[in-house]
Amino acid sequence: MKGRKQTAAVLLAVLLALCLTACGGSSGGSDSNGSASKNDMSPAGEPMAPEEAGWAEMGVDSAAAVSSALADAKIIYTADMELETREYDQAVAALDRLVEETGSYYESRSSYSYGTYRSADMTVRVPAERYLDFCGRTGELAHRTRMSEDTQNVGEAYYDVEARLATQRTKLERLQELLAKAESMEDIIALESALSETELQIEYLTGDLRRYDALIGFSTVTIHLQEVYKLSSEEEIPMSFGQRLGSSFAAGLRRGVDGAEDLLIAFARNWVAVLVWIAVIAAAIAVLRRRKANLPILRRRKKTAEAAEKTEDHRRP
Repeated sequence: MKGRKQTAAVLLAVLLALCLTACGGSSGGSDSNGSASKNDMSPAGEPMAPEEAGWAEMGVDSAAAVSSALADAKIIYTADMELETREYDQAVAALDRLVEETGSYYESRSSYSYGTYRSADMTVRVPAERYLDFCGRTGELAHRTRMSEDTQNVGEAYYDVEARLATQRTKLERLQELLAKAESMEDIIALESALSETELQIEYLTGDLRRYDALIGFSTVTIHLQEVYKLSSEEEIPMSFGQRLGSSFAAGLRRGVDGAEDLLIAFARNWVAVLVWIAVIAAAIAVLRRRKANLPILRRRKKTAEAAEKTEDHRRP
């Protein structure tokens, strides 16, 4: 009897504990009317988003979580732009000053000359924190006709390489400890081979991290600078039919004037070749005219020769 009473008392205590747990769980959730619990309410009394509620339950501020996520991001910025200018030397000097002021450097740089006009291709490495400032100020140094940007977050790949590197370093330490304790030549050879392979992996992974750090720390901006006689126009998009028609006439007039100017410039650059071709064409025309003028005489001579030949044939017995 005494054992049964003890068993019943234990069962009763377990049932009471289960009831208390159930009551505590229901009081922490929604009430009978389906309203949000206190944990799902913002300090202002408004319901929070599910992810914000989850952060609040864990004691994490949403702004702090966003800041942490941005801090963990590993972003590579790249830009490609085309600039044109009528003052080439001044634009190049201004770009050099901008590169120096922003702590950037030229990764590559080349210049070209087409007749009287010049151009340059530059690849600039810009500190990531000065990337937006650099790109914005390039538009003030010359007329920017095109710009494309690309943003790539390599955080996942970066941390994966970092974790693999840590694993390989731990492996290297353990192999070194085993090598120090190894006694047989067979074990020593096997451990040295494993050490060499591990050191090679560490070298590869370290190189990958350095490459990522270089691309993340310094953004890549490619610039094509072109010297021009006239800057490209920036036309507003016409809305009405009259605006479209007037814009088309104006564009046609500009293209006609530009075409005439280009033709005259091309003639001025190649006037010697043009004179040579004119002389060749004039000589060819003169030869053709002379042959055309001599053609009736040749025909008459041919007819006279044929008539004389027939007369000679008749005179023969």
